[in-house]
Amino acid sequence: MNVAVVGTANVLQTVAFVAAHERSTHIKYFVVADDAPPNVSDKIKFITHEQIADVVRGLNVVFMLTDLTDAATCETTHFIADCVKNENVWLSVAIVQSASVEFTDELRHLEKNFGLVINLEEQQVNLPVEDFSYKIVHGIHSVYDDDVYPYLMPVDGADLLDLLTCGRKTFVGIGEAAGENPTVSAVNAALDSPPVKNNLQHARSVFLNVIGSHDSLLMIEANEATTPVYEATNPDGEFYWAVNLDESLAEKIFVMIIVCV
Repeated sequence: MNVAVVGTANVLQTVAFVAAHERSTHIKYFVVADDAPPNVSDKIKFITHEQIADVVRGLNVVFMLTDLTDAATCETTHFIADCVKNENVWLSVAIVQSASVEFTDELRHLEKNFGLVINLEEQQVNLPVEDFSYKIVHGIHSVYDDDVYPYLMPVDGADLLDLLTCGRKTFVGIGEAAGENPTVSAVNAALDSPPVKNNLQHARSVFLNVIGSHDSLLMIEANEATTPVYEATNPDGEFYWAVNLDESLAEKIFVMIIVCV
């Protein structure tokens, strides 16, 4: 599966953070900029506006990172969105760090053309935007990368695509924990994030991803941890969950809940 993170120039720091922390070698990283600044990771390739269509062509999954705070960036994101739609990218995720009021139309254009748009200003989290963006990319990409994150409890790709792209608004909750019963603790932390807690009862779909190492992740705990999420979810909505292994987490459990309303 061909996967790429495509960032605009004003979120170079975020793209660099994702590239530095994501273990998978299956993701390619691009930043749209006229000039490549010095001392940037060699994982990142800098492309011009004219090269965007060629980069998007042939991709199965696209994560676009941007900050809609200036006209030039909005023009670039508009073109990326059009390419994503024209090339029939299987799963497209736009992560918007912020969006100025005067560029509301551009945000709507992204919502129209991307399968999933996550506006970080709506998430009400205390994490730095770079870290939160990385956790979203990691939490979604790990579902598709069995080579690096082996599945204990897989989810069908087509079902997940329908699940993630059925809503008008998307909210994300993140939880991490170690120690006694870390899976339940991490799930509860993700559930306690205001966007998740406030939208579960009228969600169209909910996806829970649990990631941990062999030493810390027990299926019986993972199964137990799904119960409070399932019980809090709109009974008329769809609910899926996956469990993946990531040995780099050691004693820590990572949980991501995506709520589409």
